Amino acid sequence: MPDVKEQVNLVERAMVERGLKFDHVDEYDNPMISLSFGGGDFSYTHVAIHLVFDLDGESAQVVTSPIANAPGEKTSKMLLILNECNHKFRWVKFYLDNDNDVVANGDVIFNEQNAGEACIELVMRTASIIDDAYPEIMKGIWG
Repeated sequence: MPDVKEQVNLVERAMVERGLKFDHVDEYDNPMISLSFGGGDFSYTHVAIHLVFDLDGESAQVVTSPIANAPGEKTSKMLLILNECNHKFRWVKFYLDNDNDVVANGDVIFNEQNAGEACIELVMRTASIIDDAYPEIMKGIWG
């Protein structure tokens, strides 16, 4: 079984090689890498994508900071929109959390040979999918 700290180091080295800026977060039981996206090539203004490593060193969860907040009276409409997004997009799923924040999450399985590549691929797909879904999410909130 691979060591989770070694896997995190492999992923961080791969991110440095790709020029991705990230923060290593040590505040929780599980190691976490956080990347900020938004602006520039993306239509949303700011979303952090967190890569939370499982202690087995063989998998991780990708979960975002809030993408948007749905007003209480638009919860039903937003759930329908997120369901459509979940039908349309693979790799990550959207949901409303307890604060009515729109969040995306997914999972990745890797080994010692592909940890960096697999994690970066899911992070980049997550950012791209959010960018594609963002207009529909905003229509649900403002439309």
